[in-house]
Amino acid sequence: MVTQGLEMINAAARQAPREPGIYLFLGASDDILYVGRATDLRQRLRQHAAARPSDYWLDQKYVLVRRIVWEVANDEVEASWREEELIFALRPAHNAQRRRDGDPATLPRSPYLTITEDQHDRVRFTLCPARPGTGRSYGCFPHLGKGKGAPLGIACSDGYTALLRLLWAASSTGSHTPAALTRSAPDTYAVPVDPALREPLHRFLSGTRAKLPADLLERAAGRPDFVRAGLRKDRALAERFYRAGPRRLRDRRLRHGLRAGPIDADTLRALIRAEITPVLGPVG
Repeated sequence: MVTQGLEMINAAARQAPREPGIYLFLGASDDILYVGRATDLRQRLRQHAAARPSDYWLDQKYVLVRRIVWEVANDEVEASWREEELIFALRPAHNAQRRRDGDPATLPRSPYLTITEDQHDRVRFTLCPARPGTGRSYGCFPHLGKGKGAPLGIACSDGYTALLRLLWAASSTGSHTPAALTRSAPDTYAVPVDPALREPLHRFLSGTRAKLPADLLERAAGRPDFVRAGLRKDRALAERFYRAGPRRLRDRRLRHGLRAGPIDADTLRALIRAEITPVLGPVG
């Protein structure tokens, strides 16, 4: 049976394009067994087909494969981000990042980012698993938070922290970066924010305008050269967070005709599942 599954994968490899993308292994009931990504879809499927049938992991996965489908991506980065989204939405049984329904301890945090007015013209940024009753919320951003190791999570989490560092550098007179901003995605942090930056901040987190990091870097022009070198890297990271988080979420809302504002994790999963349905084709 494992050999039969490998032969099926080999047949799919002969048809797959030599382009980056994601691929899915489907079972007898078209259940999603596994989601993977590739810089070259044909080559990656050939690697699967050439695997040794004696491997225990293969016995558990390849024996169940009845169909293989794929989706071409613009580049390797897009493929890696797409893979992570699909694992979040589909929860395939044989991915290491799988999550089990009904077990809160294993569900992604799916955090909202909330900002509230603090004392002395400060803004407090808070990551939380549910929308609070106060403040302005954005998200959800399921790949934003501590301990994210896959590409989309790194782009969101490191880029978010870079944004906080830029805000601190542009608005504070401190000479040393606060310890909380040397680690990825602090749960909460308050930083002085010029009232003139409040609307650009809202537009950035809403995914409508990416200019804020460049403006913050310009405001931090008085910092020493060695500090500004790090801030230039932070600008690039913050802009990456914008593309991976706020802008990506806004594009998805517009694609599906949803109004502006936060959406919950279940809705986000449903949208991603709807997007992949044409790739999966007719069930059965």
